[in-house]
Amino acid sequence: MTKPFVWTKMGTESGESLENIVRRKNAERNAGRGEFWWGIGSSLGEAVRVAAQSNGGKLPVLFSKMLGRAKPADQSPDMIWKWTAWEDEHGRTQSLPPHAHVISRGAQAKQKHYALVCYSESPISLSEGRPFDPTLCRTPSGKVPGPSQVTALLHGSPEMHKSGLYEIAFQATLVRPWAVKLLRPIHVR
Repeated sequence: MTKPFVWTKMGTESGESLENIVRRKNAERNAGRGEFWWGIGSSLGEAVRVAAQSNGGKLPVLFSKMLGRAKPADQSPDMIWKWTAWEDEHGRTQSLPPHAHVISRGAQAKQKHYALVCYSESPISLSEGRPFDPTLCRTPSGKVPGPSQVTALLHGSPEMHKSGLYEIAFQATLVRPWAVKLLRPIHVR
């Protein structure tokens, strides 16, 4: 029986190198007693909450480096926003915890972003290197994740992958509220 997990690809974002992002997230993790908020561009929907609740309130989240070069808009965005609030499961707006620092590239019409709420007892790094093959996994609708899909809720057994295009750089645990919609951006550049 395969178990649910979240897989996300990571790279340069908001003009910040992946190495700097991981350094910043480790500082956030230290300040949050293990918790850090990882920004993502799209919603995982209600399915991630249901999967986490049916899995004892936690889900593994695997992080892989993106293949190829970052897009010019990620390397040198026109605008950078810092997100200051999130929407809880009842639709109420909450302030981000003081230790959480999520930024993204901005756009005039952009009013939301998303984040994975992660926990790791130990520091995160880009060195694990376990093979990962997304074609051996399935989305909740039974499909293989597409190549342009950056973050997905999947079912599979990633610990059994012997090869694959991707490697798992590090792993954490999704904790309540798991995956959230971010609100109230502040223009920082």
